[in-house]
This record gives sequence, structure tokens and C-alpha cells, in this order.
Amino acid sequence: MNITTTTATTSSMLRSSPGMRHRDNPAPLPLVLNCIEDCSLEQESLAGVALVHHVPLSCLNDGKIEAAVVVLLHSLSYLSRAAQRRLRPYHLILCLGSSDRAVDSSLAADLGLHLVHVDASRVEEIADTVMALFLGLLRRTHLLSRHALSASGWLGSVQPLCRGMRRCRGLVLGIVGRSASARSLASRSLAFKMSVFYYDIVEENGKVSVSCIAFPPAARRMDTLNDLLAASDLISLHCALTNETIQTINAECLQHIKPGAFLVNTGSSQFLDDCAIYIYRLL
Repeated sequence: MNITTTTATTSSMLRSSPGMRHRDNPAPLPLVLNCIEDCSLEQESLAGVALVHHVPLSCLNDGKIEAAVVVLLHSLSYLSRAAQRRLRPYHLILCLGSSDRAVDSSLAADLGLHLVHVDASRVEEIADTVMALFLGLLRRTHLLSRHALSASGWLGSVQPLCRGMRRCRGLVLGIVGRSASARSLASRSLAFKMSVFYYDIVEENGKVSVSCIAFPPAARRMDTLNDLLAASDLISLHCALTNETIQTINAECLQHIKPGAFLVNTGSSQFLDDCAIYIYRLL
């Protein structure tokens, strides 16, 4: 999580709160409800400015929602309807790394809430996890582990499973979308001697989305999604969910993907056409 961004946003809101402590008229510190498991950094950063209490999502409806000034969570849509109805327009809602921004924004508008997206949440964790998944798939560690646990005398029969192993060096990683986690994944992949291609989804106005996120110089931008899919051995989706990115990977795109390529989706399931992918797997 980008603590600097989150803390700056929260502190600004808290300093303008009538609940702030004044020299002549001491008042209770404003309350921040944090639904993220580890809130030690927020507690340290907001010491003397606000009281930060951790409340699990499942228990938020039982917490003192009305007494809070700020609520921190991953996605507003994760809250129960009962908890959503208890939120008030004076609440500042910070969504940390939500993949379904459109859903959260629409829900916040319906509830009359002030919502702020913090896009830098879990950047390193996402990149590490995607890299670990690709390494495991290429080295077939999931099959080896399953075989080791289920078979007796497995050392003599493991050789056939090793025949499908592949090295990272020389493979092509295709990244769809532009985000901080995509940039981190690109840096990791380049360190493994892989080539990195990326593609930005074209928005409704026909212009390529402009972002302050810059890929490493060694990464190569592709002109079309199909060109990227056709060239990639590994594909990772890092799109924001919009009307233009729903079912980005559809039946037409699947025709361009290399046989044996691996795809990891870091965002919403709506990026994928599930029916088309199921049929593609059967072919």
C-alpha cells in the first residue's frame, strides 16, 4: 500500500474535521476504521491526529461506523448491505487497490459517499505473486508437488513430469494494461532475461490511455492486443475495469494466443469471456 498517498489524503481530511483537537478546546481525536489486516503503519503515521481502529469486514456492521470520519478497505462492494446503509455522506471512503473501480464508484454515488481510490496498494505483492505463478507453471512445481505427496517411490517416476519444464530465459511476457504492479512485474521479468511487451487498452475516445506509469526502457510497446497475444509465451492482465475492458480476452483474441501460453489475471473476472475460454480449452 502506498502509505504516503493514503496518509496524506487521510490527514488532509482529518485536519479539516470539526473533531480535531484544539489548544483551547481539547476534543476527542477523530476515529479511522481500518478494515485492512495490518494497520500498524496507519496508527504510527496518524499518531496524535486520529485514532485508528482495526475492524474486520465481517464485523464492520457491529462497529461504530457513525462515529468514524474515515473508512479504509479494499473495495466498497465487499461490505454487507447493512454496513453500506450505515455509511454517511460525511465519511471519506478510501478504496485500496480495488480492481472493480467502476463498481465501487457507482455504488459510492448511489450511497452519496466521498470515495477515493488508492491505486498503489499491494503493488509488490501482486508482482511477486504473478512471477511466482509463472515460475511454478514453467517448472511444473505444482505437478511435482502433487506427485510427491501421492505416489510411493516417486523418484523413479518423476522424470516424465520434468519433460514439460521450460526456462524463463528467452520467453516473452505480454502485459495488458498499465499500472504500478505491471511495471514491477516487467522489472522482475527482465531480471529473469525475458522479453517484455505491453499494450494499453484504447479508451472510448479512441486515444491510448495516458498514465504516469512508465515501463522500463527495455519493455516494448505493441500496437494491437492481438499482436501482443501472438508474440507472448506468458500473459498478465493488469487492466482497470471499465466498459472498454470488459471481456478483453474473448473468442476472437483467443485465436491469436500461442498454444501452451500461460495467462494470469490480476484484476476482475469480467476481463475474461469465461464461455469462450472454456470452449477454447476443449478444442
